[in-house]
Amino acid sequence: MQAPQKNPSQADQKAANRRLGLILFSIVVVFFLGFFAKMVFLG
Repeated sequence: MQAPQKNPSQADQKAANRRLGLILFSIVVVFFLGFFAKMVFLG
């Protein structure tokens, strides 16, 4: 893990925010799909 920079550039901050957003979104999608599959197969 990299040490946080004091003043990251705007482009770096946007890229980091986008990457974090994609990671969180993918986690939500996986949980939703798991819940949906549980309802379909065990419902």
